[in-house]
Amino acid sequence: MWKAYLVFASLTVLSCAAAASDFVLPEAWQGEAQDSAITISYSDLDFVLDSAVLMSGPPSRKKSKASSATVSTRLKNNYNTLTTNAGNRIMFEEFKKKPEMAAVVSKIRASLESVPAEIPLNSLSKKEQIAFWLNLYNVVVIDEINKIYPKKDLEDFVTGKDGLLTRKLVNAGGIQLSLNDIQYGVLQQKYPEDVLVIYGLYQGYIGSPSIRKYAYTGANLNRSLQFNANDFINTNRGTYPSGKTFRVAGFYQRNASYFPDFAADLRNHLREYLREDEIPLLDEAQTLVADINDWTVTDIYGTSRNYGGGAATNEAALLGAFAQGETMPGSEEVTNLELMASAVQAKSVTYGRFSADQVQKLKEMKFNHENRGGVVTVTDLTEADAAKKTESGQNNDKSGQ
Repeated sequence: MWKAYLVFASLTVLSCAAAASDFVLPEAWQGEAQDSAITISYSDLDFVLDSAVLMSGPPSRKKSKASSATVSTRLKNNYNTLTTNAGNRIMFEEFKKKPEMAAVVSKIRASLESVPAEIPLNSLSKKEQIAFWLNLYNVVVIDEINKIYPKKDLEDFVTGKDGLLTRKLVNAGGIQLSLNDIQYGVLQQKYPEDVLVIYGLYQGYIGSPSIRKYAYTGANLNRSLQFNANDFINTNRGTYPSGKTFRVAGFYQRNASYFPDFAADLRNHLREYLREDEIPLLDEAQTLVADINDWTVTDIYGTSRNYGGGAATNEAALLGAFAQGETMPGSEEVTNLELMASAVQAKSVTYGRFSADQVQKLKEMKFNHENRGGVVTVTDLTEADAAKKTESGQNNDKSGQ
């Protein structure tokens, strides 16, 4: 019989929840309208995410090869071989090289921040509200990382005393919020039983849940969060069986308020999503050890220093720039931006322009992506909707992206 206790990797348990527990919800944010037909459009955010996010492939326990030195040097890049290939990536390099692209993210952020001033949030359904807060949270994270990139190690930036999570960075309809206020003061206060929400909170580093290729919506929320939970738990950045111990992410330690009886509740939660052949390993483990952390920014190659003179040093652009003057239909905000094109230029990798370490990483990610396999989703449709989809042959479900 396993013992229900957990060993923390650090004696200091971050008290993020306590810091934000005093936040008082404005009246217009309390409650929801479950039958509301009002939805928020994220076509502009969809465009940016679809352009800038690279999928990592299906969950895998495969480790990366160790870093190697390039020609004419003994120096090499350091990274965690256990976790380096886990999670989706954002092409922060392109935002750095093209400030007009980073400006698009900032303007989308400002547009989302204005939503609570435009409509009482409690006039939206529960799912629409959660989707809104997750999208706002994630856009703020991307926008803030753009400002400090190419910083590689994000631990202090994210969790420091005046770090990303605690600063009052968000102006939501005139109300100043921190990201912790959004997570604990809004989402957890309103929906304390919805633990899956934590998997929608992208924090910019490999050891956090993945950024998605499309925005959250009320329609895709449940499937998307379940997809992210499955991805996080079944990759080495989330859990890792190790004999009599079962290693888990420090991310869970930092979100302990979602698991009141921490060891027992976390075991039960992991069991819901862990691959079937690993459940016995979880059940037989005497302890959970919260020591998996990878604070590396989720970029592609910009923070990998190129040592030596024998390898190519020029970076190849992986993402086409947003062309000016064109707009996307159905989004007034994007029309106002006047920075986005109606289509994304083809993404390509010229391996001859990368260092040996970068080529290794990109090839591994490319292999995982190409061998991703299908994602099956089930959607409840009315008979009329089902007939329309059958006639048109269209399926726009993006929950698996």
